[in-house]
Amino acid sequence: MSTAFVVFYRNMNLGHPNSPSRAILENALREAGASARSFQTNGTVLIEAGDAAPRELVHRAAPRLLTVSGYDDAAFVRPLDQLTAILDRDPFAGAGDERTYRETFTFFDGGQEFGAPIPWTNDRGDVDIIEIADGVALSVIRKTGTRAGSPTAEVEARLDVPATTRTAGTIRRLVQAFR
Repeated sequence: MSTAFVVFYRNMNLGHPNSPSRAILENALREAGASARSFQTNGTVLIEAGDAAPRELVHRAAPRLLTVSGYDDAAFVRPLDQLTAILDRDPFAGAGDERTYRETFTFFDGGQEFGAPIPWTNDRGDVDIIEIADGVALSVIRKTGTRAGSPTAEVEARLDVPATTRTAGTIRRLVQAFR
């Protein structure tokens, strides 16, 4: 039996301009050799790659997504077991306070050193990165007025790589749905 992986596409909103529909996204991944099941509408997809490398299958699907929908952005692949293990540790326990707006997972590949000790708070005080390892930054964000902090922007600026963020609630629902 193959291992399940999750693909997190950056800046993908199914059915919106320059994003595929659910059917196009799933079909592009299937044509590349993966079983695929989209989760929600934010470019989060559960795949099984069989004996193939999951990142290679995502790479093979990319030209089809570009041709059919105009989508051409980053995709981050993580084992479902990695997400489950993070949640099982309950890393957000005690990390937030009454000002917490959301708990988040930010995904990225590569990059330079973060350059600051973790936990780290940005200058505006609306993003606390509480943990960063293996291409995942865990953060607590706050709203200042109507604007919420952006862990994606903070990770991209500090590591000089593309990134994408999902709420911890999304990750919990994803793990629960596919456990």
